[in-house]
Amino acid sequence: MFLTFFTYGQETIYIDEKGDTISKKVYVEKWRNNDLLSSSWHHKDKKGKNYVTLRNLYLKGRYDYKNIKSKLEEISHIKIPDSVILLIEYNYKDDLCSSRRDNNWNYSEVSERKKFTNPMRKKLSKKNIFLISLFESGMTIKNKPKNKREYFFIDKNNFFREKIFISPTLCGSFALLKTNGECVIRNGEYRADSMAELLKAEFWKLFFEKEE
Repeated sequence: MFLTFFTYGQETIYIDEKGDTISKKVYVEKWRNNDLLSSSWHHKDKKGKNYVTLRNLYLKGRYDYKNIKSKLEEISHIKIPDSVILLIEYNYKDDLCSSRRDNNWNYSEVSERKKFTNPMRKKLSKKNIFLISLFESGMTIKNKPKNKREYFFIDKNNFFREKIFISPTLCGSFALLKTNGECVIRNGEYRADSMAELLKAEFWKLFFEKEE
């Protein structure tokens, strides 16, 4: 998919997950290697030069659940129950995803996206999972912030971009945060309901082994 984005003759720089410049051939080999579990980030600099960077598909971390929940409430003005699992979808500024080519989401685009995510959000809620979609500061979205059912919001001060979503990736990322602070992040295009499947014990233990 990424090969279709840069067909206009501009120079493209390929970078591996360590930040080293590599050839296009090596990049493709790594990106297609399923054992490496890679995603990618595509962007242009101010001079129009293209960069394609390998990212880790999965990241994990431990966060202060109460603080994260409080920050989400501050952004959304929604009172979030203390016991819910947080599922955050993050949209990056300047993402060259095939479905998004600019930083502005109009009413029709937001509405179209919600047609896809609303049914999933309802089902996830029944499983005690709270889904919210955040957009990096500098983007614009035609949302309805005063509507109690709204769940698309701007990450105004880029708190989440700087603390959790530190590795911008093509077509966004998801973070799944348990009340105990354990968090799994998946980079790249995905579905919220598929992300929630990682909560199953056989998957979650791959990231966080149970302590003896």
